[in-house]
Amino acid sequence: MSEVVRDTVVPLYLQIAEDIKSKIRNEEIKANTRIPTELELSESYQVSRITIRKALELLVDEEILVRKQRIGTFVSNKKMSRSLNSFMGFSQSCELAGNKAGTKFLSAELVKAMPSDVRTLNLTEDDKVIRIRRLRYCNDVPVILEENHFPRKYAYLLAEDLNGSLHQLLSDHGIILTSGAKTIGICHATREEAKHLEVKENDALILSKDIAYDSAGEPVYSGKEIVNADRYEYKILTSNMMREK
Repeated sequence: MSEVVRDTVVPLYLQIAEDIKSKIRNEEIKANTRIPTELELSESYQVSRITIRKALELLVDEEILVRKQRIGTFVSNKKMSRSLNSFMGFSQSCELAGNKAGTKFLSAELVKAMPSDVRTLNLTEDDKVIRIRRLRYCNDVPVILEENHFPRKYAYLLAEDLNGSLHQLLSDHGIILTSGAKTIGICHATREEAKHLEVKENDALILSKDIAYDSAGEPVYSGKEIVNADRYEYKILTSNMMREK
């Protein structure tokens, strides 16, 4: 039986919430596992189900627990995050956050430019692009399925090791990426995306479309990232630019 202190000013539901947090931190309850039902917890802590419900609602609000309809309440996966307040690649942003970046190379080939490539990379309809597809890992967990398109002049990339940072690889060839544009939306997992990202087909995912520019303002690549939102998130710092007079 789990213990709570009754002769204290600390409400019972807060004590229970902290006890569950402690069990999660100590991995007595592991990520992605279902916690006991409200009835089971009320019997364990010897409190009412209303008290248990308040504790669980608090942990859901803190995104420590997640409710899954008709299944139960589960311990959330710890999300890895990426700041969008500065322009940098996945590897650098991952490592700056104290995480380990990894890559599974999928393919690299010369293909006909798509209409979107013609528009974003300043190409002609007959041009070809270098298409590089990779699966990106953070702390050995697959989080992003990535596809980048480069103008044909970057064909030397086909002879390079593409398991590391593309930004660093470009820098080694004298190409410094200084800015970019990102559009974020929602998509649903195809069978291939579901397999790579370890989700179910048709699950909602983040779709991020990118264009990266060099120091001369020329587009270097356009691409898209299919992101598992249960494991990875983007963070944007905002501020009020208005000043009272």
